[in-house]
Parts: sequence; C-alpha cells; structure tokens
Amino acid sequence: MCGINGFSWEDGALVKRMNQAISYRGPDDTGIYTDKNISLGHNRLSIIDLSKKGHQPMSNKEGTVFISYNGEIYNFKEIREELEKKGYSFASDTDTEVMIYAYQEWGHGCISRFNGMFAFALWDSEKKELFLARDRIGIKPLYYHYDGSRIIFSSEIKAILAHGIEKAVDTGSFSSFLQYRFIASDSTMIKGIKKLLPGHYLVFKDGKISIKRYWSLSWSTGRRSLEHYAKAVDKLLNDAVEKRLMSDVPLGVFLSGGLDSSLITAINARLRDEPVRTFSVGFGHETDELGYASKVSELLSTEHREIVLDYKQLTKSLPDIVWHMDEPNTDITMMPLYFLSKAARQKVTVINTGEGADELFSGYYHYYVGSSWFDYVPRIAKRTTYESYYSPFKTTERKQLLGNRAKDDRTLHDCLKKKGHILSRILHFDIEHELPNWQLTRVDRMSMAHAMEARVPFLDHRMAELASSIPPNFKQRGLEGKHVLKKTALKYLPRDIIYRKKQGFTTPMHAWLKHDLEKFADKTLSESNIRFLNKEYVQRLIEKHKKIQKPRMLMRTSYQLLILTLFDVWHRIYIEHDAGKDAVRNMGFS
Repeated sequence: MCGINGFSWEDGALVKRMNQAISYRGPDDTGIYTDKNISLGHNRLSIIDLSKKGHQPMSNKEGTVFISYNGEIYNFKEIREELEKKGYSFASDTDTEVMIYAYQEWGHGCISRFNGMFAFALWDSEKKELFLARDRIGIKPLYYHYDGSRIIFSSEIKAILAHGIEKAVDTGSFSSFLQYRFIASDSTMIKGIKKLLPGHYLVFKDGKISIKRYWSLSWSTGRRSLEHYAKAVDKLLNDAVEKRLMSDVPLGVFLSGGLDSSLITAINARLRDEPVRTFSVGFGHETDELGYASKVSELLSTEHREIVLDYKQLTKSLPDIVWHMDEPNTDITMMPLYFLSKAARQKVTVINTGEGADELFSGYYHYYVGSSWFDYVPRIAKRTTYESYYSPFKTTERKQLLGNRAKDDRTLHDCLKKKGHILSRILHFDIEHELPNWQLTRVDRMSMAHAMEARVPFLDHRMAELASSIPPNFKQRGLEGKHVLKKTALKYLPRDIIYRKKQGFTTPMHAWLKHDLEKFADKTLSESNIRFLNKEYVQRLIEKHKKIQKPRMLMRTSYQLLILTLFDVWHRIYIEHDAGKDAVRNMGFS
C-alpha cells in the first residue's frame, strides 16, 4: 500500500513535492524516476518483501519499463509461475515486479489477470507511452489533470495541487454531491481534476489520452438453488480471505459485531494458527455495537481491543479528517474510523474489513423496495422512492441553495430505467458509484492517514461477479436482506449474531450535532466565504436546527447541516488555502 505520483515531463523538484504532500501513505521509503518525457514518484508502505528490492519506481532489467504502484495483487505468485515458464526471471519477491513482466507479456491486457486492489502508472520508454489503471471496484484511488497536451496524476488530489493548477469548485460536481452525498461521475470537487473510474485504464501518448473500460458486471442471473449459491459464496469467501492474509507484517480485523465483520473474523480465525487481533470503536452510547463485538471476540478467542471516543475528539480532529479525505465526504463513520485506524496501527499494519457485503447481497433497509413483497408497486414508483432516498437535498432545495448552478444528475435515474430486476439495478448503481465514491474513499483515506493497509475480502471481483449472478429473491427475502450470505454464515456464527437487527457502524450524530458541532456549524457557516451559496437559505437552516429538540425530527436537518459544514471546512482548506497541513492548523478548532 503506497502513494503514487507523476506527470508527463521532467521535473524532479515537483515530483518530490508531490511525494511530500502524501508522505503519510508510505513512510517506509520514497523514490523518484525522471527523464525528459516522464516523472514518477512513490511513497512506500512495505507489506510484501520488506527489503530494498521492493523500492519504487521499479524497472525491468533492461530499464525500459518503469512502474509506480499502489495496492496488492493477491494472485501474483500464480502469475509469476506462469511468467517463469515463459522464461522470465525475477530479482525480488514483490508483486510489483510481476506486474512489470505481466505488462511485457500481455500489454494492457495484463490487468484482466490481476486479482487485487490497485492503482498504478507504468511508463514504457520504448513506446513513449504512459499506462494508468485502477482496480475493478475502485478500492484504490487515482486522480489526474489533463490540460490538452500534458497529464499529471496522483493517489490524492492534494498532491496534484502541488503543481499549482488553478483551484476552483466545480459547481456541477457540488450539485451532484448535494443530490447523492457523493459525485456520481469522473469529476471531482475541483474543476479540472478528474478521477479514473473503477474498471478503467488510461493511455497517454503523443500528448493525447484515451480511456477504456476493461471490466463490468453482467447481472446475468443464474438458476441454481439457494444451497448451491450459499456453498459457492462460502468457498469463494474463504479463498478471498485466505488471499488477503498474505503479508510480511502484522495483520488484524476491524470487528463491529455485525454479520459482515464477524464473518470475516470467523474465517480469519479458521485459517490462521495464531489468535486474530480485532479492533472495535464506540462512544459509550446506546447505538454502540461494542457489546456484540465483544461477544464475537470471546466466541472466536481473538485478541480484542476497544476504543471509546467522546464528542470533543470528533470536533477537534474534524479539520485533520477533512484534510485527509481530499474531497468532502458525508459518510460520518469516517470520524470514528479515523481513531480506530490510529489505534489499530499501534499493533498491526494490515487490516481486513467487512466493507462491500451490503452492496453485493442487499443488506440495507432501502433495498426493501427490491423485494418481491413490493411487486405490486409500479416500477416508476420504486425508482422514485429510491431516488428520493439518495437525495439529502431535494431539487427545490438545491435550487434555493445554488440558484441556476443547481443541476439534476440523471445517473441514478438512467440506471434504474434500464432493463433488469429493480433490485439488481439498485445494487448496480451502489456498486458502481456509491461504493468507490463514498464508502471505499473513507476506508482508504482514514486507514492511509495512519499508514495502514485496509483490505476488503467481500470485494474480490470474483465475489462481485458471483453476487451479481444470484437471483434477487435469494438476496432480499421479504424484509430480510443478505439472505444467502446468512445461510453461508450459519456454518461459522450463532444465529443471534447472524439474525439480529441490523445496526451498522454508527455514531450518535444528532447528539453530537446538538452538543459541540451545532455551535461550530453556526460560527463556521455564518462566516463562510463561499460566494455561490445562498447565505439566507443556510442561515434559515441553522435556525431551524436550533429549534428542533426531538432526535427523530432532527435527522434530515442535521444531515443537511453536517453536509454544508463539512463542505465549508473543505473549502477553506483546499480552495481558500494551499491544501497543506498548515491550512489545517490555522482553522482555529479547539
């Protein structure tokens, strides 16, 4: 796990600044390679082959192909064996070197052979071609800026800003952010900076770029029995977890006490000889799952650690968290995850998580609309219900807030209109857009803020392909989500863990907003320098929030206030200041 940087010209000083901007992603080593057509930078977090042989940017023996790479290829040993039979020899035990020779053998098609999470930049000096690629699900990030003749790229936006490009908010992206809680396109919050989409690769040659998609889900439903699919999920999940135990450094599991993380922990315990190290976070609040996590830990005999937070820790650390997130993110669990990652990093360098199971197997309440119980509801009504669920700010509210800058993004609408079962269309949207742009961004940034690698066994691309082939009624059975996954889990966990009411990795958001954050939101938004926002509308929202006392009535207004507050903090750091750590220190939080 690392940070990668680079651009299509020679400038050793610039690539060094880019490395420094995201040095926390790889504190074990740093490297630079330049020639007149390319500059590559790398920050290394050593996971596999801890020796100097793993130094990056890495080249082939001839010095004609160079790579800067972030991630893990879990099947690299199998690929290496295949390449050795073809006559290739290796100087290290790294997956990085395997990727170089896989490219030499199969060209751009090498990525279809990789099982893993990755974002990489590969420079072919003979072809004068830069090859950028991102993994199928979008677990690892990759951003770029292309001005029509030159390209600059990085694992994070803040490193691209070291180039000194003009900083301006993309108001169309901001409108999408208000509509979905994330940006459902290849754009980012900063005009001119784009993200390479999951399952895509980019080629830069002769001053031009071309982007191609190399993977997508087919959603072609099978016709086998529930028992068949439960066994298939069991077999594949065991293989996915086993592959993600590959590490030359200590490894643990984030354990919330819910089904997904408990199942990952149980399979870890089954496959490992030593006790599994598990980590949980809570607030000493009734929404905590610490008791469930403790029960699972005791059942599986793990070495368990609990982290208990208070409100003041969240508020005080908010600017640092927003800075690390790179773009505004409204997934409030990023805050406890920041502290959980910090605590876990004292014991382990690699962590397995349960992310992705809800999107693959229909685990959230809003998937009810895809149940056969709602077959009597017209499809258009189902689409409208789901679109409404996703919008923290309705169309009229966005127009009041942004005026003529407000735009209706039709990505979700168009996705739900396509042929196929409504649940499959909903899950497709979430896997393709919500996961990489919301949840996985949080996991990557909060873990890498503390130089820790987070792995997601459920999001092995083979599991995504299997899940997309399972009939919808085996995933959503009435109001019971993840039906097939629960059948699989019965082999490993007691029924009271598997079938208890879903709670989620939550924070007492409304209580927090009513305590520390409401005062800060009032001060911050009242003094905001964001010119394109309707300040009168924002002030009415603040006053409305102050008057509401019942937690049940707070939900939507609290979330709207949180979104605008997080955006304002981001705007001050990334637009009004230089996006550096000094901007965070000068925010005036206490």
